[in-house]
Amino acid sequence: MDAPLTIVIAEDSRLQGRILKTALEAAGYLVHWGANGTEALALTRLHRPALVVSDVEMPEMDGHELCRTLKADPDLRHIPVLMLTALAATSDILMGLREGAAAYVTKPYDPPHVLERIDHLLRHLSAPDTPGEPLPLEYAGETMQLNVSRRQLLNLLLSTYENILRQNTKLEEMHSKLQVASQQLGESLQKTQELLYRVFPREIADELSSGGQSQPRHFDAVTVLFTDFVGFTRVAETMEPKQLINGLEEYFRRFDALTARCQMEKLKTIGDAYVAAGGVPTANATHPLDAALLAMAIRECVAEAAREWGGTGMPTFAIRIGLHTGPLVAGVIGEQRFTYDLWGDTVNTASRMESGGEAGRINISAATHRWVEPFFECTPRGSIAVKNRTAVEMYFLERLRPEFSADPAGLTPNARFHEAREQFRNAAASPA
Repeated sequence: MDAPLTIVIAEDSRLQGRILKTALEAAGYLVHWGANGTEALALTRLHRPALVVSDVEMPEMDGHELCRTLKADPDLRHIPVLMLTALAATSDILMGLREGAAAYVTKPYDPPHVLERIDHLLRHLSAPDTPGEPLPLEYAGETMQLNVSRRQLLNLLLSTYENILRQNTKLEEMHSKLQVASQQLGESLQKTQELLYRVFPREIADELSSGGQSQPRHFDAVTVLFTDFVGFTRVAETMEPKQLINGLEEYFRRFDALTARCQMEKLKTIGDAYVAAGGVPTANATHPLDAALLAMAIRECVAEAAREWGGTGMPTFAIRIGLHTGPLVAGVIGEQRFTYDLWGDTVNTASRMESGGEAGRINISAATHRWVEPFFECTPRGSIAVKNRTAVEMYFLERLRPEFSADPAGLTPNARFHEAREQFRNAAASPA
């Protein structure tokens, strides 16, 4: 059995040195390891290895000086040197070649790749090779005289080619990982955007997404809708919490669909109260009509639920609905748990319209009545005292007027109503 070939390693990194030494020994080589060029030179003189594997950047004696010293010694110059270098610039490679290196491998490297290069160098040790004339080379304004053999040049080309292939493979792997990461990031951003659209009006969500904030704005006219279930507290005391919440969720899910259909903005729920507004965050002139249609749709939705859920155990309620139209400020404030909200007396008055109404009725203020009276039948209630303010003139909104209704009950607007609403949208001034 042939004696194992000896290899000397010059590597100042204990981790990389141990990994490379273990890999070479597993491949059947006898390995001696020096922590710098000086130690590796002494080991080379002592053991006369078949090959020296040397890092370039080391303390005391770097790889270039080690290679130069070996090639200057008549007894050691025949030993090939494989350079391990993180300095992959052309000038660094040419320097190693000029010092007599047989080949190089660029860091970071895989031990199997180093083993392949070592095997290639050792298999071609006995191949005849006659150095030619010194090779002049112009690089970076400097003329170099490279006194190298053909084998060195071929090894240099082979090392360079292998290095390019490895780098291309790694680039392809990185590109693939980046594509996956980019897709995941895009999906995450889309989910975040969808969540923002669920929490905020689209226009406000876009502002928060792009700029991180949304400045509150004043609106000259907005119609605010409040609803409240009559007797909710009494019913809640007799039901299981989960059953009660499931019922509320189903009511509000239906309200949400109606709100979107009527081109209104849901603002929030407060316990069993539901709050929506028209004319925000984008101002428009149709918000009183939209709010009136939504109020009637919610009223009918609650009545339909009572018929549908009778005897099923689902909670059923009567509902009060209030509308008021007026100026307010809307926007997002604070730094945590953002919410799009409204501020101003208009909000308070809308709440009073709800609390001052009756079960199953839509109570509106005189301000809202002035906007909707041409299209809807309303019943005057006179001036009614409300909490914390003087008496307020109120009306019950009953139904669409027959000429604007597509059904006898006056619940569904017809083409004439939609035409009038479109003209209303383009109106520049509020009605007197």
